[in-house]
Amino acid sequence: MMDEDDDVLIINEDVIVTEFAPDTFAFLRALDGMDQQKIKDSLSPEFNRDSVFRAGESQGKSGSFFFFSHDKNFIIKTMTQSDLDTFRKVFVKYFEHVSSHPNSLLARIYGIYTVQMEDIEPVHLILMGNTKKSNDKMIEHVFDLKGSFINREVKGKNLKNTATLKDLNLLALKKEKFVIYYIFLTFIFSC
Repeated sequence: MMDEDDDVLIINEDVIVTEFAPDTFAFLRALDGMDQQKIKDSLSPEFNRDSVFRAGESQGKSGSFFFFSHDKNFIIKTMTQSDLDTFRKVFVKYFEHVSSHPNSLLARIYGIYTVQMEDIEPVHLILMGNTKKSNDKMIEHVFDLKGSFINREVKGKNLKNTATLKDLNLLALKKEKFVIYYIFLTFIFSC
């Protein structure tokens, strides 16, 4: 489904790339100092060939294909039609939040694209900034949240602060911190 404000690039008669809300994403990229040249340099086929082929060998559990750009500035991931439809529903609120809260910890999304080729199902792609490029000493926890409890826990003790935790880990940490806070308050008020 294409909107009139989407841009269409025809690479050749067999490949068509559609960019969803190009002006809006250009604005979001500019907020974070991401210009077109930086993106082109990061996503250059010449430097990313090996990453793309490695990514094809190690798809995520969801079956999605993703890879990091050679300089680790960006992540490209495939989206299902359902993912795309859901994102379109929340897009305006996402844009309003990120543009009015520049220090938000929400993942930075810099573009949504659909690639169409003859006789092949369209492929939807999301371009995101790599949120793990920050100083690891400043990170307390990293989460990949999906809003589900099915297979959404990383098992193990003493995980590194940069280990990517999931939905059930977040709930457990929240409960643990609440219990500690409650014990502290109980102690303070019993003195």
